[in-house]
Amino acid sequence: MDSGKKIMEKKDTKIEFLIPPKPYLGDEMRNPELGIMYLAAVTLKEGYNVVITDLRCKAPEEFSKYIGNSDVYALTATTPDYLAAKKIAEIAKSKNKDSWAIIGGIHATSVPDKIDIIFDKIGIGEGENTILEILDDFRKGNNEKRIYQSVLIKDLDSIPFPARDMLPFENVFSANGLFVGAGPTATVITSRGCPFNCAFCASKKMWQRRLRLRTPENVVKEIKYIIDKYNVTNFRFHDDTITARKDWIKEVCEKIKPFKIRWRAGTRVDQITEEILQLMKDAGCEEISYGVESLDPNVIEKINKGIKIEDVKSAIKIAKKVGMQVRTFFIIGLPGEKPGYADRLIKFCDETNPDAVDVSTLVPFPGCDIHDNMQTFGLEMDEEDFKKYIMTLGLGKEEEMDADFIFKHDVMSNEELKAERKKSLEYIKSRKMVKNF
Repeated sequence: MDSGKKIMEKKDTKIEFLIPPKPYLGDEMRNPELGIMYLAAVTLKEGYNVVITDLRCKAPEEFSKYIGNSDVYALTATTPDYLAAKKIAEIAKSKNKDSWAIIGGIHATSVPDKIDIIFDKIGIGEGENTILEILDDFRKGNNEKRIYQSVLIKDLDSIPFPARDMLPFENVFSANGLFVGAGPTATVITSRGCPFNCAFCASKKMWQRRLRLRTPENVVKEIKYIIDKYNVTNFRFHDDTITARKDWIKEVCEKIKPFKIRWRAGTRVDQITEEILQLMKDAGCEEISYGVESLDPNVIEKINKGIKIEDVKSAIKIAKKVGMQVRTFFIIGLPGEKPGYADRLIKFCDETNPDAVDVSTLVPFPGCDIHDNMQTFGLEMDEEDFKKYIMTLGLGKEEEMDADFIFKHDVMSNEELKAERKKSLEYIKSRKMVKNF
């Protein structure tokens, strides 16, 4: 640090948060960038000059006209977003040669050693305190450190609500209703982390398997704020496992019931009871989603999912009994999966009749156990082209059904995997089980 250099005032330090496009999604705008909005809220509270530039649905040749001249550019990226984020950082830094480009999020957290030098700073893990530390170093001219990581925030209530008002309404609230007759939908996150340890998931890389919950009072405060300010009464709870703490979800349901909202959430089949689902239904929850992944008990054990097929069937039955719609998530290509995947899925769906079914293509994302221990799981990566790290293949674009898997499977050939995927997707589409997220 240059001791003779004047420290910049916070109000004179312009930070621009940049949201990369997500063309691999059927609807780029369906999931608002809450992470960016949380960071914007924190930096605004600290007195910085903050803007958010949303490049979703924008063509790469248009990026430059939307990006401003800022002191610090901050991006959050998943693995399939990374290459676009890198290009955006190059364009941004050409606007101001003295600026810093920051990258955070799950990709940077998982492989910080593989992040391009266009990014001056890398934020690992939770970002609210990290972004403030980086900005403080920028203002002081302290450029000694590249990788930053803060301790996890104990009190999630201390974090301001996402800065939703910094973006147009349609960029924040999903236009496609989650339910028949529903209007715009808000997304909220009431907890961080998941205590479970599924081999295909990188959540623990970000949150260290520590479940932290906002207080029910704080959750209700945000819901009321959204209703009052935006007149939005449909909600998507984007938590990993919303029923992981039974006492907590019971209190949340009791407190939100008077607002008569419509909402949906996700959990595990071994983390529900009829009492819990009935309380959720009475509080306005119309849809519950379950991660099933595979219908082969050996595969379920291999990926450390820790559930039983009997639990899945029971959880669907209970949800239907209390009057909820049921969405089930499956993954094609998990290690150990044998031929007949589609037939097992079809038989299961005919028997249990879920309302919506999602069959994703396995992508061993950096940070998950399968990626980090490929040999242990009997898989081998064909290439590391992040543009191809897409789970939604075939759900939106028909031609994607024939896309190759990006790894060599331990049991099935690439052609066998594609045939299983195609048969599965054609079935769920014929049953009209593919629905908005």
